[in-house]
Amino acid sequence: MNLYCANLADVQPRHWELLTPERQRKAARYKMPDDQKRCVAGGVLLRRFLPEVTIRDNGFGKPVADGICFNLSHSGEWILLAVDDKEIGCDIERHRIMRFERMGRVVFTENEMALLRGATDKMGVFYALWTKKEALLKCMGEGFHREAQSVDVCGSAFHDGNQTYHLRTLPFADYTVSVCSLRPEPVSLCFIDLKEL
Repeated sequence: MNLYCANLADVQPRHWELLTPERQRKAARYKMPDDQKRCVAGGVLLRRFLPEVTIRDNGFGKPVADGICFNLSHSGEWILLAVDDKEIGCDIERHRIMRFERMGRVVFTENEMALLRGATDKMGVFYALWTKKEALLKCMGEGFHREAQSVDVCGSAFHDGNQTYHLRTLPFADYTVSVCSLRPEPVSLCFIDLKEL
């Protein structure tokens, strides 16, 4: 399992040449420059770490490939790619001030809300829960097509029938990253300089 993180500021005009024709068309459809950069950066990471893979949609909006599993996420200035040979999901979120308990009530279980209410670091707990929940739902292959309150991510694992999903959270700077996989092993972030690709 590998987790790669890249900064959008490192996207170069020459990176368009590294994209597949389909990814070039997708990037060109975005009107906002930052959205184009996110699409280009994701395409560059996919090309670098999954060079021979054909990507398709699983029917729930999750891109999948034969023989390898991956997931992309982006927030603020960063894009994240998780790669494994088993199902995997990831999420990155930039911290911002909000009404954490009010927002949490929309997607969090009662256990998660109790954890958030009792926290002295409400921002840290909120983003840990939020990113773990999104990573779990993406790993399960359903994203938010499944009711968010049907999964509880207070712990480091979630059991669904006979399947165990392992959750890890990695904060850095003013971001929180979470990854969910079928493996219990620890994971670390590998920062990629897109200017070198």
